[in-house]
Amino acid sequence: MKIPSALVLLGVLTTVSLAQIPPTPGMPPVAQAQQAFAFAQAQSMMMTNQAQLQGMIAAQASMLTSVEARSMFLAQAASLQTRVTANQGALFSAQAAAIGSMQHSLARQKQLQVQSAILSMRSLGVENASAMQGAVQLAVFDPVKLSRRAAMLHAEAAQTSGQTSSGQTAAQPPSPDTAPLPAEPPPMMIRPTFGNALVVEKPIFSSPPGTVQPGTKISIRSETHYATLYYTTNGWTPTTQSAKYTGPITINTSTHLEGIAVGPNFVRSVVERADYQVPNSPAPVLESTVVVPEDGILRAGTPVRVAFAGKEIDSESAAVGDEITVVLDEQVKLGKTVLAPKGAPVNAALTFADPAHGSAPGDLVFEVHSVEVAGKRVPLFGGETLEGAKGVLGSKNAKIKPGMTAIAFVAADSPVK
Repeated sequence: MKIPSALVLLGVLTTVSLAQIPPTPGMPPVAQAQQAFAFAQAQSMMMTNQAQLQGMIAAQASMLTSVEARSMFLAQAASLQTRVTANQGALFSAQAAAIGSMQHSLARQKQLQVQSAILSMRSLGVENASAMQGAVQLAVFDPVKLSRRAAMLHAEAAQTSGQTSSGQTAAQPPSPDTAPLPAEPPPMMIRPTFGNALVVEKPIFSSPPGTVQPGTKISIRSETHYATLYYTTNGWTPTTQSAKYTGPITINTSTHLEGIAVGPNFVRSVVERADYQVPNSPAPVLESTVVVPEDGILRAGTPVRVAFAGKEIDSESAAVGDEITVVLDEQVKLGKTVLAPKGAPVNAALTFADPAHGSAPGDLVFEVHSVEVAGKRVPLFGGETLEGAKGVLGSKNAKIKPGMTAIAFVAADSPVK
């Protein structure tokens, strides 16, 4: 039997060092074939691809002195090729599965980094688009620098509003490159509370509610030692994801201020509320457009304002899973093209609803999930909490009224062009 020329050529061209075993002189053809196959079978265990295997089979076949032995050996060697092919298929499948799992894990890790950066910026009271996008990029590409960038952004925001971390009015904003960074307090193994460890005193505002002059500064404190203070000025109830109090809040327009204190034992105080009216203060001008960059990609971290529409939501009658009507409160544009109009539906869900009972006020929590822009789903990240007022004679239910607005954020870079 003539050995196929392709096998001979492959055996000559292969770069793998192949050993052969010559037959013993006078050995019968059947014994030659069996000896050659046993040797080939042992060598095939180290083969990683078909080229190596075929080169080894061709080289071993060329050592056989009998056409009959050669023919039997090549027939037996076909089973080795089948086995290596099957092993390669299983290896490639496993590799593909591993790569797919790794890609999914990296995508999920990136999304979590984006959400963490958004929450970090939001807790510092920074919500403008450019600052948020810069923080998201640092979180994805260089998480080590994110904390420094966050501190700088917060310092810039404080200087812009005329306040510093120490509560003093800034005479001249320092350069971002030279601004001192706030230092974390040294870790403590025990952070004691005084009095009842299960009670956190509510925040105390430095000025009572009522009419104030523009530029009035409101300080917040708590009688509970080591309590962390959080506040909002947008009508929603503060949480640990809200702006953290680091210095006096400057009141330049009529403001509804709410604050909470969170103790070192993670127990939360009741909510303190105050309305401050500034005479003849202009209504705040809200952005009306989300601008998409020229490349058509809506960047992760971009703030998007949403609003409640439809009927009022009352914690007395609401239940988790109820349909809620949330819409865009600003349009999304690329150049002069409107990709999503104001009033476009937003995918949102009520995730917590609890009526008032006894001294406990009612609660409502919602989350924003996505919005359709130019026919494409854009994932969103955000949500708010609303708690009813707490009274001596009984607490009230939480009520989300039509027209209430909230800020959500784009959760991942989304092409919408």
